[in-house]
Amino acid sequence: MRAMTIPGAILSRSIAWLSLLAAVALGCDRPGRAAGTAPAQAGASPAQASSAAGQAADGGATPAAPADAAAPPADAAAPADRAAQIAPLRADAPLVELAVEGFPSAVVSVPIGATARRPVLIASHGNYDRPEWQCEVWRGIAGGDAFILCPRGVARSDSPSASDVRFTYESNARLEQEIDAGLAALRARFPEHVDPGPVLYTGFSLGAIMGSAIAARRAALFPRLVLVEGGHDRWTPATAKAFAEGGGQRVLFVCAQAGCGAAAAAAAARLEKAGVLTRVVRSKEAGHRYDGPVAEETKRALGWAIEGDPRW
Repeated sequence: MRAMTIPGAILSRSIAWLSLLAAVALGCDRPGRAAGTAPAQAGASPAQASSAAGQAADGGATPAAPADAAAPPADAAAPADRAAQIAPLRADAPLVELAVEGFPSAVVSVPIGATARRPVLIASHGNYDRPEWQCEVWRGIAGGDAFILCPRGVARSDSPSASDVRFTYESNARLEQEIDAGLAALRARFPEHVDPGPVLYTGFSLGAIMGSAIAARRAALFPRLVLVEGGHDRWTPATAKAFAEGGGQRVLFVCAQAGCGAAAAAAAARLEKAGVLTRVVRSKEAGHRYDGPVAEETKRALGWAIEGDPRW
């Protein structure tokens, strides 16, 4: 068979086409983008970026960043960097008044100087009491590193005087609504500093009684309780079970009277049977109160109530 002879002009054109195809192939698989992967979508959300990172952690393939990828926007800082950017919380005084939509103003103990999100403690007062007193005592117990929200309730008509108005709560349902409104107002006023997670509920006397009913319904929001001189008889087997199944974790009972101690022990037994950790502490006999020796005992036991919660 006679060998085929290719004219020089055709051979030159063929070589040129082959060179062009090779260049295109190399350009499509240039360093900086993994072969066979799609380019990042323009305007991808942080959630999409997080999803890609999660796939890599789980062993899935994550495409390499293109060599010509744009630099991340200035506000796309890592969580630790964003936390470092929070300005110190400023307030005129440790205790401030907080306007609450639909309710009288609350009193708040604020963590002045905080540069990160801080947890919230609810301090509900007793009958014929004042939120200012609760906030002042609880700031001494818990310190100045948390928000302490003290709902006011409604004024009593038999208050000592116009300059010394005392307060009560109408019902646990109404107190629950006031707490929800107070938390919303607190987060609106200090949006960068209020931790959005679960809240530590504390209550004295009437505040403890009503708080037990609220927590049994809202254990996910109030998984840990400190009940001072009250709230024992509300813990039936049914409410204890509801609290445990809803996410309830710990209940600290603080008593200053012998009768309170016995009732608290019985309530603690029902809660423990349902799977909730409990502790009953007694101050020296001091009457029906939450300050003085009762506050000192509460402060000593508070570490147990917040144990395992890294926010504190």
